[in-house]
Amino acid sequence: MGRYRKKRNIMSLDLTPLIDVVFLLLIFFMVSTTFNKYGKIEIDVPTSNVTAESKESKIEIVIDKNQNYFIIKDEKTYPIKIEDLGNHLAGIKEVSITGDKNLKYQIIMDTITKVKEQGVENLGINFYE
Repeated sequence: MGRYRKKRNIMSLDLTPLIDVVFLLLIFFMVSTTFNKYGKIEIDVPTSNVTAESKESKIEIVIDKNQNYFIIKDEKTYPIKIEDLGNHLAGIKEVSITGDKNLKYQIIMDTITKVKEQGVENLGINFYE
């Protein structure tokens, strides 16, 4: 009897997965290098036309929890009466009203009405605790 010899298969290397990986790496580097990390965005920044005159024409009216009125002008605080508010607002263009959060709404509305009667252009309202 003769011996039957098995043919040994010659080992071959399949390059298909290697080529797939190379293409994936190529695509990854192509995509990741197109992003510009330090790119700039053009933004139109608004300009201010604040002059010394407009800074002087701004005051703050503060009303505390006991309904006492104060005017803050030029970083100085002056106590006033609500009846004299019109005298202090002559020539003022911008007013900020700051009141205690526990004040009655009617007190704030009376102050807003008196300020608007003086022809103030800009009015802001703030509350504090």
